[in-house]
Amino acid sequence: MKTTVSQKGIHLSSQKANLVCDLVRNKKTVEALNILNNTPKKAAYYIKKLLLSAIANATNNHAMVANDLYIYAITANQGKTIKRMIPRAKGSSSPIRKRFITLTLTLSDDHNEKAKDLLAIKEKVAKRNQSKKATTAKKEAKKTNQTNEPKIKFTKKGESK
Repeated sequence: MKTTVSQKGIHLSSQKANLVCDLVRNKKTVEALNILNNTPKKAAYYIKKLLLSAIANATNNHAMVANDLYIYAITANQGKTIKRMIPRAKGSSSPIRKRFITLTLTLSDDHNEKAKDLLAIKEKVAKRNQSKKATTAKKEAKKTNQTNEPKIKFTKKGESK
């Protein structure tokens, strides 16, 4: 079973947050908390808060065991960007981009869940490809039927067929 939590509007760039996300992805929650406690990055604080919230949600709302949980997926997607200007020399100005992110964290208690999800996706893709092959085969059959029809030739007066 999976549980997902997200937090919007964190004043941080997604590139910097992804560095910390890569450290804890696919780790057990206890191990991830130890890594986040010893990581001197601003993003580690927000990810740790989100992870603790996700663990509480999983244990209270979904009756999962906290020791069995691991981080199934974690992403730091770009959110809104506030644009400001800073004055420069000779009356000019330069833009400042104040970036925000949306953190999304998914916990799971089944270590085989990712393999099951990938298998389900592969089956969907295979089914879609089969239906595409069937429709292209039908279209090709229609084309061949149209080309096999007898062609009528028109001749001028006095010419023989």
